[in-house]
Amino acid sequence: MKNRAGRSDDEAHVGGQRLSCHELQAVLAGHHAVQEAAVVTAPGKGGDVLWAFVTPDPDIMATDVLAADLKGYLRREKGENAVPGQVIFGPLPKTAAGEVVRPVLVRIARTGDAGDVSGLADPAVAAHLARLRADVPA
Repeated sequence: MKNRAGRSDDEAHVGGQRLSCHELQAVLAGHHAVQEAAVVTAPGKGGDVLWAFVTPDPDIMATDVLAADLKGYLRREKGENAVPGQVIFGPLPKTAAGEVVRPVLVRIARTGDAGDVSGLADPAVAAHLARLRADVPA
């Protein structure tokens, strides 16, 4: 399934099922504790692994309990294959115009390195997410 723009980086193959990352992030954005979300894929054992990058509502503390709640929410709304392997909390990397830069999130999920961040409004955001990614067990 492709999103309206037909982006190839929007499609994930998890457990033999095709999932739209755009659709999953829209579901996550519907959760009361989520201000903004982006879902990307990274290669994993036996196929793609979903990674959710989530900016929680300012009044909500980002915790392991919230991550588990978000995973359960996606499980209930979209099924077992829609559950992200990892949830990383923090602001999302954006351009000066406010557009989320998905390729940076993909690189962070796949390699732990943000890559070229010269076009970001705040390059420190990508560095922060890369540091959080480094704490995720391989």
